[in-house]
Amino acid sequence: MFVQYICEIPAERDANRKVFGLAAGSIAVFIYLFSVVYFDYINCVQMNKFVDFDVKTITAGDYTIEFELNKKHYAYFVKNYYDETNPMGEVSQLKLYIQNELSKRFNEMTHMGLEGTAEEDMKKQVSIAQITFAYDNAEVIMQL
Repeated sequence: MFVQYICEIPAERDANRKVFGLAAGSIAVFIYLFSVVYFDYINCVQMNKFVDFDVKTITAGDYTIEFELNKKHYAYFVKNYYDETNPMGEVSQLKLYIQNELSKRFNEMTHMGLEGTAEEDMKKQVSIAQITFAYDNAEVIMQL
């Protein structure tokens, strides 16, 4: 036996169901949009914290400078600063000259005030920790 029944909702209850459906849908969309905005906000805050952390943590790679010393600059060093009577070798004197020259130039630069005020930055002096020379010695390496 098969019985079929038509489901009819009275008009007064139908209006309430539509309002309830609209309210439930609106709340769901509001929660979704709030979640998207909240997660975007958290993402931006974390990116700012990462940049702040990166600025406050110093590694050697942050302040590594590589430059070529051409023959003109080397000749200037030999003419004006190299002292053959000094017990330090020529390379040591060159290293000291470059260290002093770079420190002097960096300390003369305008400070940006990234950490604290510009006046506080002016009190801090730049010092060179390490200078390493690399030579164009491809021929020697090829012969090894």
